[in-house]
Amino acid sequence: MRPPIVGARLWDAVLGRENGTCGCAGECGKYHKESGGRCDRHDALIVAPRDLATPLAAAVGLDPADLTAWCARCHGPARSAAAKAARAARAERYESESLF
Repeated sequence: MRPPIVGARLWDAVLGRENGTCGCAGECGKYHKESGGRCDRHDALIVAPRDLATPLAAAVGLDPADLTAWCARCHGPARSAAAKAARAARAERYESESLF
């Protein structure tokens, strides 16, 4: 797999730490039973925040320890789940802060 043109050193460091596989441990909603609880895909990987609720503006400055590799099959559903959880938390916070 070829690294991206920009950020290749960071990409290599994260993928090396993740042994060249997706770092999803079920955040996508799948249990990854066949691979011991972690996705074992190693193709078409991207590097993105472990915490997918991290805004893009903050993500670009994250430390490599806060990044992981994601395959496309896990990244999309995991991002959707993180966004849904963030919306629910905001709604709950809003409800608790309202006067009536």
